[in-house]
Amino acid sequence: MANKVGRLIELTVETPLSVDEANRAFVETRNLVQVVRTKVVTACDLMGADIFAPEVSDKLTHLMRSDNPHVERSAYLVSDAPTFSLQFMRMIREAGNPARRIFRRRAEMESWLAPVLTPEERERLHAFLDERGVARIKG
Repeated sequence: MANKVGRLIELTVETPLSVDEANRAFVETRNLVQVVRTKVVTACDLMGADIFAPEVSDKLTHLMRSDNPHVERSAYLVSDAPTFSLQFMRMIREAGNPARRIFRRRAEMESWLAPVLTPEERERLHAFLDERGVARIKG
């Protein structure tokens, strides 16, 4: 989890994820939001996640719900794994913020976030996804 440029918060989540790790993510996210001091834009790479234990899912959903007032947009890049996609869609729905969306393609994620990002934040988003090895697929 990092905030390297502007309001853009970068997250990478992989499974297995313990409740303790979810709790640490809660504290780290809260600290980053306080440092930024304005509504944030988050880009979350979930390509390395496949399923959350129920208590982890509940904790992360609570985190998202409590951060709703501080989020301008939040994008989550997920793999094509159907079970995880359904679980995470449910979590997003329960978080109750239409500014949170799931994407299966990098280009769609970048296009949705771009209008609210500065040029520097867009560059950093590209770099973050490149660093994570998220392929650019055309078409």
